[in-house]
Amino acid sequence: MLQECAKQAADEAVAAYVKIKEDQNEEITISQIAKMWGCSKLTISKRIKAHMVPTVKLGRDVAIKRRWLEKIKHHKAI
Repeated sequence: MLQECAKQAADEAVAAYVKIKEDQNEEITISQIAKMWGCSKLTISKRIKAHMVPTVKLGRDVAIKRRWLEKIKHHKAI
């Protein structure tokens, strides 16, 4: 019975992760991007500014839509 509950919880967690990963309108903070890519927040901020990506203020941090990640991932503007 415990194994069934654990399996169900794991399945639900995976389904939620897949949904989030596919949601291109999800806002992701500069801190989260820097942690994902293993670089500094300053690097991400510079790339956002250089590529003129729209941002949203979330408290003390800035966020962008997930769909813009590929554009700022590359060093040169597209």
